[in-house]
Amino acid sequence: MKVSIIVPVYNSEKYLKDCLDSLVNQTLKEMEIIAIDDASSDKSLEILKDYEKKHPNKIKVYTNPKNLGQGATRNKGIKLATGEYIGFLDSDDYVSFNMYAKMYEMAKKNDDPEIVTTGLVFAKNNDYLRNNFSGISQTKGNVFNVGDNPRAILDESPSVCNKLFRRDMIKNAPFIEERMWEDIAFTYAKMFKANKILRFNDADYFYRRRANEGVSSQNNQFNIHLFDIFEVNDFLEKELREANKYEKYEYYIKFIQIAYSLYRVTEIFSWNIDEKTKQELINKMCKLILEKYGDWRVYPKELLSSKVGIIELEKINEYFKKSRQL
Repeated sequence: MKVSIIVPVYNSEKYLKDCLDSLVNQTLKEMEIIAIDDASSDKSLEILKDYEKKHPNKIKVYTNPKNLGQGATRNKGIKLATGEYIGFLDSDDYVSFNMYAKMYEMAKKNDDPEIVTTGLVFAKNNDYLRNNFSGISQTKGNVFNVGDNPRAILDESPSVCNKLFRRDMIKNAPFIEERMWEDIAFTYAKMFKANKILRFNDADYFYRRRANEGVSSQNNQFNIHLFDIFEVNDFLEKELREANKYEKYEYYIKFIQIAYSLYRVTEIFSWNIDEKTKQELINKMCKLILEKYGDWRVYPKELLSSKVGIIELEKINEYFKKSRQL
C-alpha cells in the first residue's frame, strides 16, 4: 500500500457517508482505509459494515470493545497500517477526490519528505464534496527544509487530518491518549523532527464546523478538560527532548505551547459561568503559562495574534491585569 488512511468513528451517522464517499472515490488506488468504530451508540458501525461490504478491497472495519477516545483509536490504527504514508480523517469531515494521489505522487518526486501537508477549508455542509478544484490547485507544492526554516512550521495547522506522515516516522511515536487537543503535540513534534516538509495550499481537506456539536461546541461551554492543554504541551516537549530537538527549536516550541494555551483561555470568555469563576480560571491559566513557558510578551504581537486573535489577546491582558500580577 502507498497510503493508509485512519478514520476513528464515534456516533457520526449523520456525516459518515460523506466522509466515506470522499475516500472510496480517491484517484489513488493503492490505498487502504482503516475505519475503527469507537463503541458508537448510533448507526455508525452499521454504515461502516455496509461500505466494507460494498468496497471490500478498500475498507477494513475494526471495532473497539469500549470507547477509548480519538488518541487511542488513532494509535490502534497506526499499528494496523501498512502504507508508506499514513493519514488521518475525522469521520464528520471529507476530502477532495485527488488529495492523496497528488500528495503521494509529489512526495515521491521530492525524495520522500517525512510530512506532506495541504490546505484546510472550513465547511458548513457537503457542498464541496464533488467539486473539482484542480484548476486552482498548486499541483507541484513546495518543499522547505525544517533546519533552515523552522519559522515556517508556525504557519501550519496542528491538525493531523490535512497531512500525510511517513509511516517509519510515526510508528513508534504515538498520540497522547485520553486528552483533548492531542493533534497539537503529535503534529508539531513530528514537524520539528522532520528534515523536509512538502507543502500544498490547495482546497483539499474540508473541516465541517458544527457550532452545536462535537469539539467545536465544547469550546463554547464549560469544559472540564481545559487543563489538558498543559499535559499536551508537556507531551510535545518530552518527545522533542528525547529526540534531541528541544534546545535547537526551543523558541518556536515555547511559542506553540504559549499560543495554544492562550487560545484555550480565549474560550473561557464565551462560557456561561459567573464572572468571578471566569476571572479565577483565566488568572490560573495565565499564571501557569508564565510559570511553565515564560512571558508571552517576548513574542511579536502580530505573530501571537495570528494564533490567538488580536482582540482576544488584548482581552487576556486586560483580564490578567485585574489580578495585579502584571
